[in-house]
Order: sequence, then C-alpha cells, then structure tokens
Amino acid sequence: MRKEITWLVDDENRDKGKEFVITEMSAWDAEELAEEVMRSMSQGGYFDIQPEVIQMGIAGLATIGLSVIASADRETARMVGQRLLDSVEIVITHEGKQTRRKAKSIDFEEVSTIRQLKDKAMHLNFDFLAIAAG
Repeated sequence: MRKEITWLVDDENRDKGKEFVITEMSAWDAEELAEEVMRSMSQGGYFDIQPEVIQMGIAGLATIGLSVIASADRETARMVGQRLLDSVEIVITHEGKQTRRKAKSIDFEEVSTIRQLKDKAMHLNFDFLAIAAG
C-alpha cells in the first residue's frame, strides 16, 4: 500500500486551514521521473552530478534533492513540479462530510503552499532512499 501524509496548512496566510493529502508515487513512476530529471539535467549542461549518483536512479535523485532540480531548465523544473503536485489531493469538508479530489490551481492562494507541497511530496517519495544511499 502506498504511503500517504496529511498536511494541514498552519501558516498565517490565505491558505491557513486547508488540508492536503499527498500519496506516494508508484515505484515505476518515481523511477521514471528520476530518469527524466537526470537525463534533462545532463543534456542541459548540469555536470555537477557525479556518475555514481546518476547510476543510482531515484536513490541518487534523493541525495541531490529539490535544490538541483531548481537548477534544471524551465521545462524540466515545471515537469517535475507538476509530477509532484499530481500526487496531491485537497480535502474538502462540506456539511460535516469530507471528500478528496485532485488539487487544482484554484485551490492555492499562496506560492508558499505550493512550494511546501512540492517539498513534502519530494520527501515522501525519495527521502528514505537518501538514507539508504548514504
């Protein structure tokens, strides 16, 4: 069963109180994403990634994290961000009943919420591999 984490926005901003559920990607999707990121970064001239890290696939991606992805070209960064957000659902409570649906752009009023969700999705999917790789 895939792991899930629930995050309630507690920052003092317009998204305060919104609840999100992040679901772990399938192993296939996570590995595919890691391969795409590594390939795009090497084609884009980002040569600071050691060959051993590239060979590690998703475990290697976990060791370099979002900071290196931020250095990738615009298309790669957007693709990775979207793939991470694809694992996010918003919890909607109406008349005491909770439902979940995929998060949409209209669900966010703060950039910080989007960035935190991407970070949490990255950690959910890849953090345990950084520990194993280290």
